Amino acid sequence: MHPRAPAPAPLGLALAFALALASLGPAGCAPRGVLVAENGSHRLTARDEESGVTVVLTSGVWEAEPSELPEQWTVLHVLVANLGRSPVLLAPGDFELRDERGFRYELLDAGAVFELADPEAPAETYGRTYHRDYDPGGPVEFEPIVAPGDVPAEALPWGVLEPGTQMRGFVYFDAIESSANVATLTWHVMRPDHAPVVDLKFPLWVYRASRRG
Repeated sequence: MHPRAPAPAPLGLALAFALALASLGPAGCAPRGVLVAENGSHRLTARDEESGVTVVLTSGVWEAEPSELPEQWTVLHVLVANLGRSPVLLAPGDFELRDERGFRYELLDAGAVFELADPEAPAETYGRTYHRDYDPGGPVEFEPIVAPGDVPAEALPWGVLEPGTQMRGFVYFDAIESSANVATLTWHVMRPDHAPVVDLKFPLWVYRASRRG
């Protein structure tokens, strides 16, 4: 049995986060890179032909507020298309980011959730709210947060993605760009009843520009 997501983090975390962003210098504390594919592209695609699930992952495209967010967190844009015949679950506990040493970087969950706005309407008619009573998935642990700016509104929301529909948004993790060279993001795709579908993997490299003049 999968437990529900933990209670939201205290409101003080938003203030602490804002202060942490403000305290960052222009160069940071360590050489920081950008997550890219092996060929240097900022876009990776994974597709499972049997289930019809396709995911497009894009790095380096955050343009919302706070603008300094990518200096504090790992920020990745995700587009999920369900082109199959069965619904799939989008849940924070099913996303896992690990570096080449096996260290896991925690997903920071802003609490966005989607659901059918009208059960009689077409499946693509989703409503979006913010609360913590959605299915957390699992077994990967994640951290519920309260974050400022556009972080909640731009987050990938959680819920059941019906056949023939898609969902998009950003996923946030503890920063990996200053502490690793290679990483893998894995989405453990599940059905709404938690039956496993497939593991979609995104191999990522940390690109750091040369400091030579």
